[in-house]
Amino acid sequence: MRACTRRRALHAAQERFRAQTALAASARVRLVRACALRTTGPASPCSREPMEPRPLVAIVGGPDVDARIPLVEELRSRFSFVVFGSDAGKRTRFAEHEIPFRHYPLTRRVSPLGDLRAIRELQRAFEATRPSVVHAFDTKPGIYACIAARRADVPVVTSTITGLGSLYSSEGPKTRLLRAIYEGLQRIACRKADYTVFQNHDDERRLLAAGVATRGKTVVVLGSGVDTRTFDPQAMPAETRERTRSSLGIAPDAVVVTMVSRMTRTKGALEFGELARRCADAGPRVRFLAVGPDDRDSVDRLTPRELGELQAAVLWTGARSDVREILAASDVFVLPSACREGIPRSLLEAASTGLPLVTTDTPGCNEACRDGENGFCVAEGDAEALARAVRRLVVDEGLRRSFGAASRRRARERFELRVVASQMARIWEDRLAAVERAQLAQAASSPHSNIMSR
Repeated sequence: MRACTRRRALHAAQERFRAQTALAASARVRLVRACALRTTGPASPCSREPMEPRPLVAIVGGPDVDARIPLVEELRSRFSFVVFGSDAGKRTRFAEHEIPFRHYPLTRRVSPLGDLRAIRELQRAFEATRPSVVHAFDTKPGIYACIAARRADVPVVTSTITGLGSLYSSEGPKTRLLRAIYEGLQRIACRKADYTVFQNHDDERRLLAAGVATRGKTVVVLGSGVDTRTFDPQAMPAETRERTRSSLGIAPDAVVVTMVSRMTRTKGALEFGELARRCADAGPRVRFLAVGPDDRDSVDRLTPRELGELQAAVLWTGARSDVREILAASDVFVLPSACREGIPRSLLEAASTGLPLVTTDTPGCNEACRDGENGFCVAEGDAEALARAVRRLVVDEGLRRSFGAASRRRARERFELRVVASQMARIWEDRLAAVERAQLAQAASSPHSNIMSR
């Protein structure tokens, strides 16, 4: 009798084990099928081997979301992508790179109703495209995309805070009010996200101390990366430098001091104009070149009078698409920013081009520039120190060459796009693997798949 009872118990245990194994296998199949659905399309019918589906990553940004094209290009072998941006005019730029692009409505101004509409539109878009990962960049997109992604049940949600911006650059009553609103919304986004990525350690420390970011859910990835192959001074023919200078009316032997940025107060546009006036005695060979748009939507935009004074002091070209050529035609790069940057892309591109840097000793800027190594870091708002640093580089060609070579090395060693892209990919892949493990564990612990406990 006892032997018979033991045989029946053993048989029942074996049946439970087989049922659990089958259910776990079934769960894995469902996960693979779900992943396959979250791609931009099926594998080619001509393929001999079935292609392993690549997770679909939705990149969300604002009007300058095309700055993420290099990151997408670098990771296309590991992920499929769809990009959401608030400027419909960028559709052509993404089409040139064969990257799917979808527009959603978002204004940079304070607009509660418009912001709610953006969240609703993003949620619908995520439900339609079914990405495995949503990763958002910039202030408003970084907040609203996290909220919309969680409502749409996206498996992995991450965002990058690309600097704290002008909200942390002054203490006026309006700025303090807007900062309080931002921190409340960002706190919600950080709790919705699996990870919040910071581009420098100062910003991470500040938002953790303020209780905005969530401890254990932050990571630092230094900047957005720079393609040092694109911004390679050796790859730029000498005639391109000469042609660019000629088109701007700049002599071949001039020393060109360049700033590339939006022309706003916190980016240092007024300081750049003052720098040109202070260095007027440096000689006729020195030219100050400002490249970038007048940002009329910014809370710290310049007045018409200030723009006029800037134009009188420097050569201001407005926005240009040939930044690579502009940098190759330059000798010194200046960014007197008071804005809390992530790491300014313009500084990374200038460093990769082999230019000496002069910037402020502020979070983000001082990651790209090491004082006395590849340029000079001066105190924010110190016009005389800024002028002294630039004058020193203007008169010393050897120092320009030495600092420029150090800039190029620093860009390749610390900010290379391939390194930054690999770090981002690991964040997404680790979270996707964690989601899969959690779902398999849930399937294994369900009432229908009890593991043999004897």
